[in-house]
Amino acid sequence: MRLRNLFKHKSVRVTSVLLFMFLLLGFQYACLDGLNGDSSGNPINTAIIGLSANPQSLFGNAGKDSVIQVNTNLVPDGTPIDFEITFSPTGLRPELRGCLFASTGTVEGNLAFVNYLAGVHKGVGATLEEIALDTATVNISATIHPVDGDEESDFITMTLRGIGIVAPDDQDITVPNPMDTMAEDIFLTLIYNTIGIEPGTIAEVSLSDPALGSLNEGVNVVDVPVLGSTEAGQFIVQYNAFRVGGTQIITARIQLEAPPEFAAICPIPSPDDLLIEAVVVITQSVESLEPSPSPSSSPTPTMTP
Repeated sequence: MRLRNLFKHKSVRVTSVLLFMFLLLGFQYACLDGLNGDSSGNPINTAIIGLSANPQSLFGNAGKDSVIQVNTNLVPDGTPIDFEITFSPTGLRPELRGCLFASTGTVEGNLAFVNYLAGVHKGVGATLEEIALDTATVNISATIHPVDGDEESDFITMTLRGIGIVAPDDQDITVPNPMDTMAEDIFLTLIYNTIGIEPGTIAEVSLSDPALGSLNEGVNVVDVPVLGSTEAGQFIVQYNAFRVGGTQIITARIQLEAPPEFAAICPIPSPDDLLIEAVVVITQSVESLEPSPSPSSSPTPTMTP
């Protein structure tokens, strides 16, 4: 009751209003000083607006690159900027994470750029779709260094789609008996499908046992090009089975190669890391010859007296 009676006085009401306005202005000034005052010429989270990549998803074949762009604010032209591959959330080894090159080094017109060469990621799966969906990720950071301000960083996550070869299904075949001169020899057309492999790449196909058969025109090792597209490629060989029983393992190998112009500026993965393989197993059995029926003996005629 006393407080209510107190506010009935005009002087008290005027004083209260003036005190409220003073406090409100004080808080507003404090907030403005925190953003634009002398406490920081480069407050946090205002220098780097964001990072983008074109494209942000690449096949992990060590052959394609992407352009990463940094959009900045409140940073003068010439401000230094560093880029770094910092981490792989999926556990990709450092030597397989790829490489950064051709950085602008400084911010110009609120922009900075760097190129990213894809690393290596061999996908696991029974189909091309499963292999491509087996992805790895790599984080790339950008750190800006204002002359009279705080350093600031941001990062982007790049996706590496899986690459690989899908071999034909294993097969059991029956080859003609060597003694059967009328039977035709057996041959198989083997189609290997690829994902993430550039058309024109050479695949080497070889036999485990040349005594059981040959490839194409009677050779044990053949080089064939990948046809089609990076998203869905294939290469084809013909297997000619000899009339011999046994197990034949046919291995296809593709040795990836990083573009030669990057050899001097990027760490190149080892040949084993750049090797992709797939096998098909052919089990051969020899057809048995049925024994020829023995001629039936003619009955001995009987004489009637």
